[in-house]
Amino acid sequence: MIYMATSSISAATSSTFSAATSNLNKSTTDTDKTTSKSSLTKASDAGIKKNLGKYTGVTLDVIDQLIEADPLSTRKSSDEDLIKNLNEQTTAWKNISSSLSDLKTALNYLKDDDQYYTKATSSSNQSVATISASTASGIGTYSIKVSQLATAMKIYGGVPAALGTTDADSSQKLNLTGSLNLTSSVGTATLNINDSQNINDIATAINKLTVTVQDDKGKDVVKSLGITATVVANHLVLSSVATGKDNTISVSSTDGTADSLGLGSQAHSVAGQDAVYNIDGYDLTSASNTITNAINGATVTLTGLSAKEDDGTLADTTLNVTHDTTYLEAAVENFVNKYNATMKYLNEYTKIDTSTEDLDEKQNGVLEDDSAASRLKSELARLAVSLGVDTDSKTGEKINSGLTSGQLGISVDRDGIMSIDAEKLAKAIDNGNGIETIKNFFYNTTGRISKEEHGYVTGFLATIKTYTEPDYVKNTKGIINDKLEMYSKQIKDLNSDVTDLETRLAEKRESLINQYSAVDAAMEKAEAMLKQIDDWFKTDDNNK
Repeated sequence: MIYMATSSISAATSSTFSAATSNLNKSTTDTDKTTSKSSLTKASDAGIKKNLGKYTGVTLDVIDQLIEADPLSTRKSSDEDLIKNLNEQTTAWKNISSSLSDLKTALNYLKDDDQYYTKATSSSNQSVATISASTASGIGTYSIKVSQLATAMKIYGGVPAALGTTDADSSQKLNLTGSLNLTSSVGTATLNINDSQNINDIATAINKLTVTVQDDKGKDVVKSLGITATVVANHLVLSSVATGKDNTISVSSTDGTADSLGLGSQAHSVAGQDAVYNIDGYDLTSASNTITNAINGATVTLTGLSAKEDDGTLADTTLNVTHDTTYLEAAVENFVNKYNATMKYLNEYTKIDTSTEDLDEKQNGVLEDDSAASRLKSELARLAVSLGVDTDSKTGEKINSGLTSGQLGISVDRDGIMSIDAEKLAKAIDNGNGIETIKNFFYNTTGRISKEEHGYVTGFLATIKTYTEPDYVKNTKGIINDKLEMYSKQIKDLNSDVTDLETRLAEKRESLINQYSAVDAAMEKAEAMLKQIDDWFKTDDNNK
């Protein structure tokens, strides 16, 4: 009887275990949605029955190993690797795009005439004359002698009757009511005076006078009257802003106000005078000491009179206008730096590691298989050693200028990195080639209506445009923008897939936990039943 009872209990325990584990294989292939193991919190793990694995040996670590070996985990890891790679490619192309933008800016500087035709100027005696020059100025050396500076007309008033003396308090009110009419070469303005003003107030008011005149297009504009007033020992002194003998000023009134202010019969005036000077043997005059029409494209400023030589003649001051090559040298150097920054990115991102044959150890660039990146790198390297194309301005035919990038000190190594020989560039600018030839090497245009662009920079700009700007004919946003848009969509889809896989793996994990917990619970219950039955039999034997 004891044998039969024990046998029956063992059979019951086996049946309970089979029932609890009957769905395990189905669970491990389930594909319903949830979160990954990483998404399950430790709090939920802590809530798992403490007996998990006590009988089956299947602990949380074992279940996590099963989940990690699941095909869905492999697929999730593959998706995450793809996302990482796509993010790295996105960063790479954004860096390239930013670098190309900087390169484009540097190339556009080389299209600007100011980089080639900016002038440097000097004067042998700045206390006599100085010179500045625009890009249109010719190159030359000029001799100047200054015998008279241009001056402005002045009106010196007497002491106003209300003050009486030169040492009276100038801040006291003049108790004067009336008006003044002031005229300059700009126009005429009326100043109204009230009894609360002192002489300083009136000088300030004169300095603020304006007139309305018409510009070249017939539009009204407001301008300063061009008369300045100062107070010297209680005398009003009026000066014309404009110099020269023809730029006169006057003051009057119809009510005696001018006389009351000392600007009537008491006043005396000193006429302005024109500047008198000689440039390269030509005797010239000017109403202003700032002369813009003597040397084409240059401004000469007279600052003082020439000294007299022992023989009584005036000493020469030499004015020089030369090419200022520092702008062009800086522009070329800036281009080289921006080009190299782009090329270094491309070299890094398209690198193929040849130091090892082990694919797992190779440190290849993130764009190693990207044909667009390789093509851009090759195109930029090719353009770096290409010739600038000069063009005949009349016929439009391409001509050989005889100038190469190498002659300007530009060289490129095997990795496409450019260098500049500053001394060679300076020598090319200074000697023989002529600034016009160098300018045309980098950039020139032909055609009056539809200008055709030529030169060294145009190939670079065309390539950059293809990669960074929309092409409405081909309906593209540019190679780089199209790529970034594609990467963004792929990353979004992969992230969605990863979320889905995490959900399904988490549900699998939870199902395995529940089922193995059930098995452990069933076996624990069966063990308790066996112990109870065994205790019954022991009690029964002791009672015999």
